[in-house]
Parts: sequence; structure tokens; C-alpha cells
Amino acid sequence: MLAVSDDGNTNPSRHAPWIIGWFILDAIVALAPPIYWAVDGNRTAILGLPAVVTYFVAVAVFITASIVVAYVAEARSGEAG
Repeated sequence: MLAVSDDGNTNPSRHAPWIIGWFILDAIVALAPPIYWAVDGNRTAILGLPAVVTYFVAVAVFITASIVVAYVAEARSGEAG
């Protein structure tokens, strides 16, 4: 989703800082999951599912929401193609 100028160069600085921050948070949450839940032997249930499954479903929803919101924000500003 990089903005492309008339001469073909990309300009990532045109993105809203909150979008960039949200994608950084996505990366942190997705790449650093609480692995100890899988190996601690404690089978804590959240909404009837093991905590690990609930965590990964929540991460998937969070990342999907960030992509949709970023697209909508760029579409409103006229950057999306």
C-alpha cells in the first residue's frame, strides 16, 4: 500500500502514523505469542477454547481489522487503487 508518485517512486511517508503503528503492533503480537501457554500444562479455557487457540483467533481478527481499516483510510484519502 505504498503511495506511488507520478514518476513511479514510492513515498511511504504519506501514510498516517497510526496505520504504521498499528502494523508494527500487528507484527509484535503475531511474532511474539505467549508460547508458555502451550507448554505450561495449564489448559485454561476462554470461551470454551484453550487459551492458545483463543489468542491466535484474536490475533487473526486484529490483523484482518488492521488491513481493512488501513484500506478504508487510504480509499478515503484517495491513495488506494
